[in-house]
Amino acid sequence: MSVLLAASAAVAGPAAAATPATAAWTAATPAAGPGQWVTLITGDRVHLSGANVAIEPAAGRESVGFSQYTEDGRQFVVPNDALRMVSAGEADRRLFDITGLVQAGYGDTAAAELPLIIGYADAATGAAKVRAAGQPRVTRTLGSVRGAAVRVGKARATAFWSGLTTGPGTQRRPVSGVAKIWLDGKRELSLDASVPQIGAPAAWQAGYDGAGVTVAVLDTGIDATHPDFAGKIVEARNFTDAADTDDTLGHGTHVASTVVGSGAKSGGRYRGVAPGASLLVGKVCPDRSCPESAILAGLEWAAPRAKVINLSLGGPDTAGDDPLEAAVNRLTAQTGVLVVAAAGNDGRDTYVGSPATADAALAVGAVDKQDNLASFSNRGPRLDGAVKPDVSAPGVGIVAALAKNSAYPTYEPGYTQLNGTSMATPHVTGAAALLAQQHPEWTAGELKAALMASAKPNPAIGTYGQGAGRIDVARAIGQAVLPSPTSLALGAQPWPADDDVPVTKTVTYRNAGPAAVTLDVAASATAPDGTPAPAGMFTATPSQVTVAAGGTAQVTLAADTRVPSATGLFNGALVAAGGSGVAVRVPFTVGKGHESRRLTVHLIDRDGAPATNYALNLVGVDFQVFQSPYHASGTLTANLRAGRYHVQATVITPSDGSSTLLTLPVLTVGGDDGVLTLDARRGTPVSVTVPDASARTRWSSAGFFRALPSGYGLTTRITNSSLGKLFTADLGGTVPAGAGALTAEVRAFFADPGADGTFFDSPYEYDLVWFQRGRFLTDFSRTVKRKDLAAVTQRYHAVASGVRTGLMQNFGFPPEGGSALSGPLRFTVPGVRTVYYTADDVVWQNNMWQLNALGQAEQQEWGRSVTYRPGRRYVAEWQEGVTGPRFPNRTFLWRQGNTIAFNLPPFGDQAGNTGYSLLDTGRMAFYRDGQKLVEIPRYFYDARGAVPPAESEYRLEYETTRGGAAGFENGTAVSGSWTFRSSEVGADAPTYLPLAAFDFRPELNLDNAAPGVVAFPLPVRLQRQPGSAAPAVRRITVEVSYDDGASWRPVRLRRDGADSWRGTLRHPASGYVSLRGQAAFADGSTAQLTVLHAYRLAPGHYGR
Repeated sequence: MSVLLAASAAVAGPAAAATPATAAWTAATPAAGPGQWVTLITGDRVHLSGANVAIEPAAGRESVGFSQYTEDGRQFVVPNDALRMVSAGEADRRLFDITGLVQAGYGDTAAAELPLIIGYADAATGAAKVRAAGQPRVTRTLGSVRGAAVRVGKARATAFWSGLTTGPGTQRRPVSGVAKIWLDGKRELSLDASVPQIGAPAAWQAGYDGAGVTVAVLDTGIDATHPDFAGKIVEARNFTDAADTDDTLGHGTHVASTVVGSGAKSGGRYRGVAPGASLLVGKVCPDRSCPESAILAGLEWAAPRAKVINLSLGGPDTAGDDPLEAAVNRLTAQTGVLVVAAAGNDGRDTYVGSPATADAALAVGAVDKQDNLASFSNRGPRLDGAVKPDVSAPGVGIVAALAKNSAYPTYEPGYTQLNGTSMATPHVTGAAALLAQQHPEWTAGELKAALMASAKPNPAIGTYGQGAGRIDVARAIGQAVLPSPTSLALGAQPWPADDDVPVTKTVTYRNAGPAAVTLDVAASATAPDGTPAPAGMFTATPSQVTVAAGGTAQVTLAADTRVPSATGLFNGALVAAGGSGVAVRVPFTVGKGHESRRLTVHLIDRDGAPATNYALNLVGVDFQVFQSPYHASGTLTANLRAGRYHVQATVITPSDGSSTLLTLPVLTVGGDDGVLTLDARRGTPVSVTVPDASARTRWSSAGFFRALPSGYGLTTRITNSSLGKLFTADLGGTVPAGAGALTAEVRAFFADPGADGTFFDSPYEYDLVWFQRGRFLTDFSRTVKRKDLAAVTQRYHAVASGVRTGLMQNFGFPPEGGSALSGPLRFTVPGVRTVYYTADDVVWQNNMWQLNALGQAEQQEWGRSVTYRPGRRYVAEWQEGVTGPRFPNRTFLWRQGNTIAFNLPPFGDQAGNTGYSLLDTGRMAFYRDGQKLVEIPRYFYDARGAVPPAESEYRLEYETTRGGAAGFENGTAVSGSWTFRSSEVGADAPTYLPLAAFDFRPELNLDNAAPGVVAFPLPVRLQRQPGSAAPAVRRITVEVSYDDGASWRPVRLRRDGADSWRGTLRHPASGYVSLRGQAAFADGSTAQLTVLHAYRLAPGHYGR
């Protein structure tokens, strides 16, 4: 995993703040951007574009099928030979989380290697097997997880997968010596009022400033030159690929300053919590993302050297222990170090991030200066119902040291102000250092107990938000009674409650002070709806104890769920209070089960044997329950809340590798316990035939998508290169339209495999999609006739010298919307082929990629959405010059209230397809009344910002240069600008601003060339932004250059339409034609475009 610094599992970064009316401009890659290719650990490649997925099996793996599904908005693609390993917990499911891999920077554009963590069953055997599999780079040994971090070159991924797993067909398992394969994921980075807020000055006055205690901050490094760290850094170690430990982000410097900073640069005002402590710095985050292997290495280094470790980072928790959780627990047990970790900054329930979720970790949430829970602070409980976070601390508006190379804004010289659980965590680390100075003999568990027991709760916040409460150092140093355990998870009592036996847990109080203490003990709790729990549900026995100096006393907490009450999760605290302000808090949780039943599920494969390779999902229709149970025997039992469920199972049959998708849209759980048999033999084959005798199935899939009233959006598909290996079974009836409606689909892609069986350069392709609404599929069979299809002649123009490879992704959607799956096919560019599409009930979105000789993507174009008519013939041109901005069926520039936003793809072709190149460089800039508001170092970004309401003149300009080393010949340099006037508009809906694009439309051949020494017609159009005003054209000029823009000559234009003109060019014999256009409009707006090397001159056949 990667770790968010204190905000999530990378460096839990500063939480996003509300944007004020005068907010600075922001720019980010749009969510619906051009998409990325991702190579899986199996070597298969997946392209992700929004919610749409294209799968390209690796060479030699064409017969391996896939399961593609959506969970919590994330797209997963799991090869059938990895499905059993994922279900059984032997392979990290994040290896197949395409959305997550892209977000972590593991897409093919960003990374040539896939980082992994291999867990060993036997270290010597496992290490030898890893070294022998696909030539990975072993980057470090990780003793804390009994494994190693490795990096696998993506070109060798298939060999690595084959070497590290064993078993026939799809029944793969780890080789001997290997226990599990994890992704080396990325976690993210999750003072003057805050230090007094937690009572640190009282500790200082008592003589405790952390002196003699070593703390470690594992983060983005440190600015060692900052005056606040003079004489404090004992050692700094770099565990990343960065050059050194210098902090170029600034997060680690801020965090370390909150722990140990002297405040020297501020005259002591921004002093850290433990300014006398010594500091170890481990750089585990080269930027906002933190590789898990680096964090593990940092933990192993720091644990024997430090008393307390600060982790202001984290990532999503999963069931069971992940490598970081396991390492924290193991290292704490081995060395006695206390790990303080951020809860994360997602602001969600049941979402405390790992490794704060480790049993031994002290998990920290964030509060503001009034002890109110910060909106961004993740809340508990842990996935298993345990108390997390453990405590809270100030994390809003925290001022601490600013690294000299940081881009964080300056609050005052040498300091910056940040928000986040990343900022709350070092307050707790510093507090632990103060206690460790006071009690050097205390263990990690005792330090954790003291901080939790002395915390100050906010009555308005439940245990799931604040844990025991906001830390109170003043009370902690003066309070000698420690509880064990520090929190109580009383479990979940199953329904019905009338025969429940009260759950009891014992808390032992130890008095480390010199005098006996008498404590009055009581329990209070909150019901799931936020009201007080009913009387008698929680009792503490005895209600008073006296704890002798150096002695112990015990109290038993009983939870009686028989007491009439609501069902759900209860949370509260056992409070033992005594004289002199002693108050020892132990937070607790208990679950009172909803009405439920036991469901036993038997899964059977197509051979009649118990299924071992399967994925089962039990999903609440009306409430949020999502279970994916697995047992190797093929039989399992689930305890399910009463109500309606959607049930689906994908079963892989080992003997032939076939996939069966069984779907039961509504299973009502109630009455008696039940038994459900999911028998793949009930599946029927998907059958499709096409009229071409040479056609073979290139790709096929069957599945459905469904939005449930509970909020879950389900998309599931099974895929295979052979239709004969796809089976479907509808186990239920019709699903009514409306909430929870189901749409089933079948997709089939046929082409001519050719003599080599690769389907490369097939002269035709069938892209076929059918939708069925209201119920899943059984007995699906279609015999396709040409008259039922649309025939589209696809013409692929070249934009670079030499022969290239093209790749088409054809996504078919139902008219009401949804996601789509594609099986891409490769062909030669330039070239022509025919694609047959299903018509009428399908909206097609077609994308083209151009690949270089190495198979790497050079550029992409995506076309307009279109619905074809049966029996009709169409022509589709791709990459036909002249390059320039185009407006497809969406908008580029708009204003809403006093916010202006834009998103400009850099080029489009004559057909209106728009795109971008991975090899381009460029910039965009936006001005108001001549002053620059924002400049973006690359095109294709969503940019937005606030502007004054008064009318002003605005100018948007951009330029892009194509990668010359790749042999691009057309549109080598494109620049343009637009000016317009704008003032405040209504805030309820966007107003599209006047924008017009030059559309030069010469008739070019497939090489994007025109003949020399001829009079050549040049049609010119102005394309208006959809939805915007279309002011009359006041003036238009076009110029041509034959010397790459060194000189220009005017082109005489003759108007032949409202926004169209025609000119004539006199071409020389050879070279390149460059074009420039300028237009002025009646409302004062203007448009300008310059294209160098718009097209080339060469002999040959021209025209379409």
